[in-house]
Amino acid sequence: MKKIFVTILLISITILTFPSCKEKLEVPKDKVTDGELFIAIKNDVDFFNPLYSSDIVSGLINDLIFSALTYSEFNSDSSRLIYYPNLARSWEISKDKRSITYFLKTNLKWSDGEKFSARDVQYSYFLYTHPEVMSVRQDVERFFIHDKNGQVDYKKSFVVLSDSVITFNFSEEVEDPLFVTGLPILPEHIFRKIPLKELFNHEVNFKPIGVGPFKLENYIRQQQIVLVRNDSTYFDKIPFIKKLIFKVITDYNSRINQLKNGEVDFVTDVHPDDAEILKREYPNIKVETILGRDYDYIGWNNIDHNLYRKSNGKIIKPHPLFGNKEIRLALTMAINRKEIIDGYFGEFAHLSESPISPIFKGFLDTSLKIIQYNPEEAKRILYQNGWKDSDGDKILDKDGKPFKFKLTIASGKPHREFAATIIKKDLAKIGIDVEIEILETSLFFNNLFEKKLDAWIAGWTVPLDLDLEAFWGSKLNKNFFNVCSYQNSEVDRIFSELRKVKSLEEKKNLIHRFQKILQNDQPVTFLYWIDNIIAYNKKLKNTKINPIAYTNRIWEWYIEK
Repeated sequence: MKKIFVTILLISITILTFPSCKEKLEVPKDKVTDGELFIAIKNDVDFFNPLYSSDIVSGLINDLIFSALTYSEFNSDSSRLIYYPNLARSWEISKDKRSITYFLKTNLKWSDGEKFSARDVQYSYFLYTHPEVMSVRQDVERFFIHDKNGQVDYKKSFVVLSDSVITFNFSEEVEDPLFVTGLPILPEHIFRKIPLKELFNHEVNFKPIGVGPFKLENYIRQQQIVLVRNDSTYFDKIPFIKKLIFKVITDYNSRINQLKNGEVDFVTDVHPDDAEILKREYPNIKVETILGRDYDYIGWNNIDHNLYRKSNGKIIKPHPLFGNKEIRLALTMAINRKEIIDGYFGEFAHLSESPISPIFKGFLDTSLKIIQYNPEEAKRILYQNGWKDSDGDKILDKDGKPFKFKLTIASGKPHREFAATIIKKDLAKIGIDVEIEILETSLFFNNLFEKKLDAWIAGWTVPLDLDLEAFWGSKLNKNFFNVCSYQNSEVDRIFSELRKVKSLEEKKNLIHRFQKILQNDQPVTFLYWIDNIIAYNKKLKNTKINPIAYTNRIWEWYIEK
């Protein structure tokens, strides 16, 4: 899937220069061993190539091999990304924010020994933005200068001034040039030899050459990925840990058992009940949480999806059950979301009222009132809208049609199976008949994105730049992630205004307005923010878990002797 590239606001001086990195970490050398760290992952990589990698696990591993010009960390107090030098030693942003110039480190080498230069940066962005490459990150091209044929003008957009200096030129003012130019860099001397149309199926996708803290030593498909410390590139982030062994363990219980018996050292996405057991019974294991950027929701298809598909998107009419926002509000009121949280997640989830996570302290609208569990009010709203039990079968009906539907979930998601059971029970109390349908994961997502479902439970990860147009914008053929087919012209105007904002306060006001509209319209029922629970062996030290990724600053991790 495409990564969404809309910028976050840069609140700083117009000319921004960072001459050096963070202060170097001092650790007690006598307590450090090179060592090997075994990390359990639930699936194999899709590509060792950021041009095509779209899976979360693959992205994390690729980021350890391929570096970007900067690296970033999320600051929840300011609700923005903080950038630090990486392949670039410094940068300057023009006063009109229509260009950024990077000054690269001059001593870096690719893991095959070739020298790193500005031409690698230029060619990487040529690949990301070229239509024949079909990169999953191609949509970054919209920020750059285009020729009369509508293609990126590479000579004007990516200008090499010397081996160590490159300028990016944008088609218009960009709020955060650092974010737009933050993609991993690829080796020109490798990729230039490959015809563009052959890239997707080329063996280079599984033989990565990078400039990063680690390099690929061994890969056994569906079994393990071995990364070894990349200390031959003159990269200044040389890891303390010598090897990372990512073990592909698709079964959740096997991942937990291997953590308990010491076969792996690090596991993510731990279930709440297992987290409690680990904390209570395994003193050698530490449990941490990453505050939620992930939320679950019940999707209500806002439009008649059968008619939409049959007309190839030309006819849009309200869904016969969920096309009315008052009905959607009644459904939310009828579902005891707190019961789901208490019954499954405990302390590791929190009610959600909008797609703005509490980690975005500056943008979360705390004035939004929680929609309380109120089945009596839900029944009243349904009755006012013509839904009554006219035949005494305990199921509401209107114009001879019963209020019944399938609630679809993907297989292998126990928390969603638990939620679906509560939802079915709650809606039955007010006269709505729900059939739970569980589909194999790939079929579920295929049906979801082809708009074949009436109602479903799924989840999203909120992008750090808070670009949400792809999820809620009215142009359904363009906004791929708007699977509930929500349309609101005022929301569209907010997205348009967000692209032009000049101040943090202005952006905050717009996002607050957006949240109020969404709560009023209830295009989906927001359920809860889910913390990512991580468990690891206590011999691992100096982990600094960040909402961007659990591998944040992994070069500073070490294994205690």
